[in-house]
Amino acid sequence: MKKSLVLMLVLLFTLSANAFATKLVIWESPGPETEFINSVKDEFTAETGIEIEVVGIDQLSQADKLALDGPAGKGADIVVWPHDRIGKAVMQGIIAPLDVTEEDLSPYIESAVDAMRYGGKVYGIPYAMETVALIYNKDLLPVVPNTMESLFTIAKELTDGEQYGFLYDINNFYFSYGFLSGYGAYVFKETENGLNVEDIGLANEGAIEGAKLLLRFRKEGLIPEGTDYSVADGLFKEGKVAAIINGPWAFAEYKKAGVNYGIAPLPKLSNGEYPQTFIGVKGYYISAFSENKDAALKFILWLTNKKNAYRHYKMNAIIPTHKEVLAMPEFKQNEDFLAFATQASRGVPMPNVPEMMQVWEPMANALTYILKEEATPEVALELAVEQILENIWEMKN
Repeated sequence: MKKSLVLMLVLLFTLSANAFATKLVIWESPGPETEFINSVKDEFTAETGIEIEVVGIDQLSQADKLALDGPAGKGADIVVWPHDRIGKAVMQGIIAPLDVTEEDLSPYIESAVDAMRYGGKVYGIPYAMETVALIYNKDLLPVVPNTMESLFTIAKELTDGEQYGFLYDINNFYFSYGFLSGYGAYVFKETENGLNVEDIGLANEGAIEGAKLLLRFRKEGLIPEGTDYSVADGLFKEGKVAAIINGPWAFAEYKKAGVNYGIAPLPKLSNGEYPQTFIGVKGYYISAFSENKDAALKFILWLTNKKNAYRHYKMNAIIPTHKEVLAMPEFKQNEDFLAFATQASRGVPMPNVPEMMQVWEPMANALTYILKEEATPEVALELAVEQILENIWEMKN
């Protein structure tokens, strides 16, 4: 009897500690995203008495840090990253499934919620959708052509000295994937039972055709060697680039730089198809090590409600996932939103299985070999697929 009473008291204390959390720690990338949370968090504190501490940690570094800090009790309660990292995080045991109802999830568009699912459970609350599109300088390129071939021709005419017609981080698989998939490449084969990670379409005829287009960008002088994200982004902000491939996260900086920019979906390829860029969904997740899971869930549902989703959109130009915000008339009149929404409708969801993490490095290496002409597209891509399959086997064994 005495032992049962002690256990009951321990349980009650644990539940009380969770129910009456006084502080939550959230990690978020430094810059506009931390600024947004800091701008609204005091309202939540006034409503609930729960203090919110925002720590600036890059989204792509958070999982590794949480795996180290979480067990020691030093990690965050809430973390943030793109949906493609969910699978690995679940395997690592560092994020917890959310105790949410269909009513809790009903405000968000279905595709965004689906991106937060893994193994039949929901692990995050979505707040933004992302893809890349063509961002152009209206002073240099008043009208975007309908085809990549026409854009290629115009870009060559505009490339002169320190001015460039078309630049982007071409060695980055995330940015270049649309050109491969538009010709028929795929990462993992879609089946009725989910993704078949043993069927990789990154060395098929479509992938090879797309890689040849990338090589053409390099060989014909459009995108010189050494062009990475910071180079292309910086030159665009200086008004020296007519068109760039980038995402909505860049809007704020381009506005600050005073660039007269517009946004358009990527033009049609030579096969009559459009580039199929990756679609990403960013979400808030709760650490498996958090002792304040109930309070953390309450906060992320509050942070993504209609009022805050609209604020988030206005402040950081995100494409929100809240249905009511997306239905606002101003979105239908927002050319920026419409362009990205159109591109997203032509894109493909980035796989959220753990095996996706084994794709990035081999494909980055393959693109480097191709663009430096150290290997043909056929050879480089076949080697990349072999390396991906080997990496997956090692991960599982």
